[in-house]
Amino acid sequence: MTVIDFVRLILKHLILLIVVPLLLATMVILLTMNPSFEYSSQTILYTGLASGSSIEMDKTFNYQATNTAFDNLINIIESRETQEEVAIRLLALHLMLPEANPKYISKTFYDELKNKIPANLYNYVEKGKNVDSNSKILSEHENSLFPPEINRNNYEKTVRNLTLLMKSSSHNFVYELLNYDNDKHYSLKAISKIEAFRISNSDLINLSYTANDPGICQQTLAIYSQVCIKNYKYIKENRSDDVVKYFEGELETARQKLKEGEDKLLEFNKGANIINYYEQSKAVAVVKEDMEVDFKKKTAELAGVQAGTKRLEEKLKIQDVIQEKSDNVLEKKKQLGDLNFKVAVTQSEIGSKNNKEVVIKLAELKKQTENLTNDIRRSVDELYSYQNTLDGLPVSKVLPDWMNNVVEAENLKATIKTMSGQYDDFQEKYAKYAPAGATIKRIEREISVSEQGYLEILHGLNLAKLKLQDNEMSSNIKTIDLPYYPLSPNPTKRTILIIAAAILGGILILAIIFIMEYFDDTLKNATIASKIIGLPALGMMPKMILNPRSIDLPFIQQRLIEIITQNILRYTGSNLSGNPVKTIVVFSTQKMEGKTVLAGNIAKTLKQEGKKVLMLNYDNKQKPIVQQRKFPIINKLLGYPDPRIDLNNPFLDEVATYLDSTEYYSYKIDPLYYEATSYVDILKQNNISLNYNPDFVIIELPALIYNNYPADLMTHADLGILVCRSNRVWSEADVSATRNVLDMSDSKIRIIVNGVNLNEIESVLGDLPKKRTDFRKKMKAMFNFQFFSKNQI
Repeated sequence: MTVIDFVRLILKHLILLIVVPLLLATMVILLTMNPSFEYSSQTILYTGLASGSSIEMDKTFNYQATNTAFDNLINIIESRETQEEVAIRLLALHLMLPEANPKYISKTFYDELKNKIPANLYNYVEKGKNVDSNSKILSEHENSLFPPEINRNNYEKTVRNLTLLMKSSSHNFVYELLNYDNDKHYSLKAISKIEAFRISNSDLINLSYTANDPGICQQTLAIYSQVCIKNYKYIKENRSDDVVKYFEGELETARQKLKEGEDKLLEFNKGANIINYYEQSKAVAVVKEDMEVDFKKKTAELAGVQAGTKRLEEKLKIQDVIQEKSDNVLEKKKQLGDLNFKVAVTQSEIGSKNNKEVVIKLAELKKQTENLTNDIRRSVDELYSYQNTLDGLPVSKVLPDWMNNVVEAENLKATIKTMSGQYDDFQEKYAKYAPAGATIKRIEREISVSEQGYLEILHGLNLAKLKLQDNEMSSNIKTIDLPYYPLSPNPTKRTILIIAAAILGGILILAIIFIMEYFDDTLKNATIASKIIGLPALGMMPKMILNPRSIDLPFIQQRLIEIITQNILRYTGSNLSGNPVKTIVVFSTQKMEGKTVLAGNIAKTLKQEGKKVLMLNYDNKQKPIVQQRKFPIINKLLGYPDPRIDLNNPFLDEVATYLDSTEYYSYKIDPLYYEATSYVDILKQNNISLNYNPDFVIIELPALIYNNYPADLMTHADLGILVCRSNRVWSEADVSATRNVLDMSDSKIRIIVNGVNLNEIESVLGDLPKKRTDFRKKMKAMFNFQFFSKNQI
């Protein structure tokens, strides 16, 4: 958005931007015609929290601790309990006044209080002549703010009575008066308006209050400061005193616990006959350690001897295997002797007979003899391995070693058994010292903990006593600036409210205008329409407004239709389709888009340029344009243009006024219509014959959403013109209706945006031809940053 667009947007809604702020300002004026005057007063308290004296001489300044102390004080000031006491004291003060006194309460509010107070509430007001013994607790200046006609002792008793009444239930008058928000003086909501804040980084607290009565304002602040001082002093001193009492009680408990632990240790040593436990336990531990080392050494030796004995026994177990192997060797030797005998016999047979069978038999016997010899050799080797150890020693030499190991193992077992008996006897003795040590250690640890706790508590008690004295010194808050009696009311904020209402109304309307402009999705102009629809534009036509004022609307319309016609000629001239007759299809997705008017004026312009044209329009009766009676007021307030149309505009003339009867025909929409592939088919279907050859044929189709169209005609057309109004949104229905058309002939379709705002025409024609004052010319040049536009080359 450019600067000139922004200015035009403001001027468009100028009436609304003026009327709404004026209405809001007038409303505020009417609502604040009878303002309620308010009075303000303040008081200052000295706390001494930051720079006050302290009993701790080495105490350093702690910024965070100081801020925390001030926060605690302000929270006490703003607490509900403080506000309740202030409200009850103010109510008791006004109830005890014999008559209205402007110094304490005006007559108007005093009468209002008398009228709404129930009669039984006065039973809680203390009467009688009592000694005013408590007045000495207030300073001379504070006493000057208290009504002299009220007895101070009776006042304190009345406050106690009303406090008990308020706490007795939630349905009594005092409780409801404090907790309902409609009371302007005694409710907690009214009392909570007192503002408390620290003055810079000083020790001072400022209390300020605003009320609609000067006397009530001063008295409320005076009571509030007294109650705050009393409550803070009570909390600080009682808190420290409770700490001291706590440490004293804990110190006595720690002392008794320490004494019990020491007595317990003494009795245990007597009962166990322990002189010096640590030396005795050390000697026992040394003896026990030596015995354990010797016992483990003997046990290890016994395990070694037993392992050797087991190994020897495994070697001795193979005697049975050796006997079996020896028998097997003897049997095989016997078989070898038989075979040798058979071989000798067979050899003798070969010498005498020399038979082939005998030779084969001899070979078999020799083979058996060789195999048996090998088996005997292997058995002998195995027998040797069984009769000797891995080291090559005979098994007979292993037996003495086994006997020695058995004897040594028995000796070690007897030694270990004896040591186990001694270890058991020693364990019984050692068992007496182990629990005694743990018990003594536990008792000594209890004594140590008790002693440490006793010392810590004693140290805490000393610190608590110092803190108590320090708090008594630091909790002494004083009033150094008593609340004053306000004579003049506070300035009202009426003027500020009126101005704020007007400015807020203007900003709100301006924001709404910008939001509406931002979310405006209408086609508006050719650039936006091309971006939304996705098709290039031939041009756009302005709305034929009823009162164009100084703008030369006919010239603009004529020039724009000439530009559109020029673009059509340029496109059809560059389109090498080879057709001597250029077919232009004009269509739209919705009704009443201005197809007929645009098509007729395009045909009119082409005819004026010497082209032979033919315009074909469907014969459905179109809805006539009805003129509105007057410019609606709501449109004028909202900044919308005049919706009325100039029906006498030459642009709206009937087609018959500028085209001959042979140049303009209507066709019927029937089943044959959907089969048409060119304008010739439409002429044949409607029995139309021409006596000339047209250069351009303009065919207007009905709205695509409500009617079908001849697809082949759209495909074979040289140019398709989609007409759409600028003041509508391109919806999903429009996209769906044009999807097939765009798929068939996307490159042949152009759009014309109809009924655009006159200001949008400047993107095509520049400055609109109209009369302008010098001031408007200079302002427009300034907004367009054209400061030297009149300079010539």
